[in-house]
This record gives sequence, C-alpha cells and structure tokens, in this order.
Amino acid sequence: MNAMQRMIIDVKGVKVIEQLRREKRLYFDTLAKILRDEGLVEPDELKELEILKDLRNRIVHEDYHPTKQHALWTYEVARKFIAKRYAKVLKN
Repeated sequence: MNAMQRMIIDVKGVKVIEQLRREKRLYFDTLAKILRDEGLVEPDELKELEILKDLRNRIVHEDYHPTKQHALWTYEVARKFIAKRYAKVLKN
C-alpha cells in the first residue's frame, strides 16, 4: 500500500492521500481504483495485488500461517511492483 500511495502522490499530489485519510477511506480498493483510473497499473498487476491483499487479510484476521511458497510469491509480487516504478529504491 505504501508504494501505491507513493505512486498517487507522484502523479496527483499529496492532497489526494490526505483527503482519503481525513475521510477514513485510505484502503487498498480506493488506491487501486485511483491507479486504475489513471492508467498506472495493469489489470494483471492489480489482480496479483488483490490476491496479495487477501492473503495479508487472512494472516492478520484469520490467524492463517502462510506456506513458504506463499511468502516467496508475496515478496516477489511486491518486489516486481516496486521495481517497475522505483528501481533505484531496490538497488544496492
């Protein structure tokens, strides 16, 4: 979600995020809609991020213990998403 917020700030400015925070609407679905509407995220990427969000919610709210495969997949989805937009952040 942090990368999604950063992308919105880079394109639309910080006021959008501040407004969502004030309205208590700073959720994945809201950020995803903005990114989709701005053409900043591809449908396949969005689908992976939604699966990642669902897995995260199961871990936090349902005491789910992910497999090593799930953990590695999650890391790779996040890494690819960030690297595509902020490659310098991930370089050593």
